[in-house]
Amino acid sequence: MSAMRCYDLSQPIEHGMPIFPGDPEVQLEPARALAPWRVTRLLLGTHAGTHIDAPAHYFDNGRSITDYPVERFVVPAIVVPLLGLGEDEPIPAAPLREVKERLQPGSALLLATGWDRYWGTERYLRHPFLSQEVVDVLIATGIGLVGIDALNVDSTVRGTEHAHARLLGADVLIVENLRGLTTLAPEQEYLLVCLPLALRGADGAPVRAVACEGWWERGALVMSGMSG
Repeated sequence: MSAMRCYDLSQPIEHGMPIFPGDPEVQLEPARALAPWRVTRLLLGTHAGTHIDAPAHYFDNGRSITDYPVERFVVPAIVVPLLGLGEDEPIPAAPLREVKERLQPGSALLLATGWDRYWGTERYLRHPFLSQEVVDVLIATGIGLVGIDALNVDSTVRGTEHAHARLLGADVLIVENLRGLTTLAPEQEYLLVCLPLALRGADGAPVRAVACEGWWERGALVMSGMSG
């Protein structure tokens, strides 16, 4: 087995970082501590930076982030390149149908739009989004998680909710604000590790998302239990 190489797919959490409109501002500031120790006070929302949405994000009685076993956040993943999309453009379904046979139940599909290059700019709010047709395809694959290198799987400009409602309603977890997906090889299978903070009962949480290659030995990964 070749040596494992990992790619950090997370936006660093920092003071004043971009947020979804209306969410709490992210603040990091020194807190009082006895010298020479340093402690930082952290204020942020559960959906700050690279984060994962649980069904409780949309549904009153939906599962929280701590209702899932940790295995749900460590899954095989493939990436689909979706470059060349315009502002607020629906993502086409055809590229997703082409990889359907490569997906295992409970695995992850990462949508590489390249929109992370606009992080910190006004254009980041006008990202591509999932159409109703794409949501149908994703749910039909049986995946357990979908990730995107944009602010939102829905249209932020139009204020749509269909992608969150239907994916989370089908128990497909959502990771948003990923970065660096365009550096991943579409033909490669990765191990995605996106462990959320264990915020009991929360609707989501920031994650440190990492994609690892060179980890796979056919038959070495047991998928039982990964569907939660």
